[in-house]
Amino acid sequence: MPDYVMAKYATNKLIKRHLDGVFTFGATQPVLTVLDVNGFQLADLFLIGLNDDCGTLVLPTESRAGNAAAALEPAYATKVVPFGRRGEDWAVEYSRRNLDGSEPDRVLTNIVLRPTD
Repeated sequence: MPDYVMAKYATNKLIKRHLDGVFTFGATQPVLTVLDVNGFQLADLFLIGLNDDCGTLVLPTESRAGNAAAALEPAYATKVVPFGRRGEDWAVEYSRRNLDGSEPDRVLTNIVLRPTD
């Protein structure tokens, strides 16, 4: 598959382009390493790493998204969903699991605001 498929998401200079049509934004190294070690072909994908623990991996087909989700398990909890305005691409939403296999709550629930002097 040609790399222009994922190039449509390279809309600003913070998105990095790598070999084989791989585009990344944010914290990506842990996820790319897990995919590579598990034999997933790093080509034609857009990885949005919100932080080291969670993010989204965008792929051009549902089968590649399913394969990526399988490669991330069991280290990450995954969910394959349609992506894009018309659902023309597929995404794997991922979140790192704890060592015991549980999924941590990544939503901030106890923010305390204090006045400044």
